[in-house]
Amino acid sequence: MSKKTVHKKKPILTNEGIGFEWDVTPNYFNKNNSESEDSDKSEENEPKKKKVRKLNVSQRREEQKQEELRLRKVEEELTQIETNPQNADHFDRLVLSNPNSSFIWIKYMACHLQATEVEKARAIAKRALSIIDTREEQEKLNIWTALLNLENLYGTKESFKQTMDEALRSNDEYQIYIKILDIFAESNKLKELEELITKINRKFRDSLDAYLHCATVYFKLNKSGKARFILQKALSNLPTKSHVTMISRFALVENSDGSPEEAQTLFEHVLTSYPSRIDVWSIYVDMLIKSNRIDLARHALERATIQKLAPKKMKSLFNKWMMLEGKYGTSESVDKVKECMNNYVDLILKNKKQC
Repeated sequence: MSKKTVHKKKPILTNEGIGFEWDVTPNYFNKNNSESEDSDKSEENEPKKKKVRKLNVSQRREEQKQEELRLRKVEEELTQIETNPQNADHFDRLVLSNPNSSFIWIKYMACHLQATEVEKARAIAKRALSIIDTREEQEKLNIWTALLNLENLYGTKESFKQTMDEALRSNDEYQIYIKILDIFAESNKLKELEELITKINRKFRDSLDAYLHCATVYFKLNKSGKARFILQKALSNLPTKSHVTMISRFALVENSDGSPEEAQTLFEHVLTSYPSRIDVWSIYVDMLIKSNRIDLARHALERATIQKLAPKKMKSLFNKWMMLEGKYGTSESVDKVKECMNNYVDLILKNKKQC
């Protein structure tokens, strides 16, 4: 009978003290020693943690003060950039935070133009048109206007025409034509201006505003005769119902940029034909007051209130007259208005009794 092989228990060291392990490999201790060495090496390789410096109260206050100063400096720099940007980097930061602001884009263009960098200014305008939201129509129109101005001053006839054609395709045609008209007037390009006015009057022959704008441009260029010719052309093209409005509004332009006497004559002609137009009386009186012709305004209201008009209209005229006398008149002139009002009321009551 064969003898059984008996394995002796080998004592090993465990965390719990002396214990036994049955299938122990010969390299057990070497393995653990190796792991221990590796662990020691890894600990050596690990960066030493910085010790947290404990600060006293005064040190913490000083650090807080320095941080506040740093933040304040950053805010001041940002404010400086917003209020007075100096270079392309400043403007790039501004347009990044305000991409739909035509004001900033145009200032960016002007920055390049001051440095005679026309191509860069042109590129900025085109960049703005591609970035500004399509819903921001007025902002885009402002950029187109700036670009048209740039081409008018620094470009060629070909580049200006190309820009104008693009602007007309991308915007309301009337608005673009009016902007170009103002550009020609400011740069004193009279030949181009007159050609454009002819085109506008033909293309927008039913537009009262178009005639008035063209007339205003002529007045500002001291061409009163041509401005008054625009009025005649407007009256020949506009429907009859628009004539009173056209003449009244033209008279206001005439008063401010042309001859005040001519403006007064125009209003008198209209009121002779349409004496019950309270709106025209009101515009006329306001014009006279604004021009500091108080006596003429007073006389106009006196003439207006001796008419036999509906009570609602008369009330409006008397109120306007009372306001004028209250501001520019005397106690006697105020009493005169009250007397006229009472006489009118008595007349109304008398007529009612007779009926």
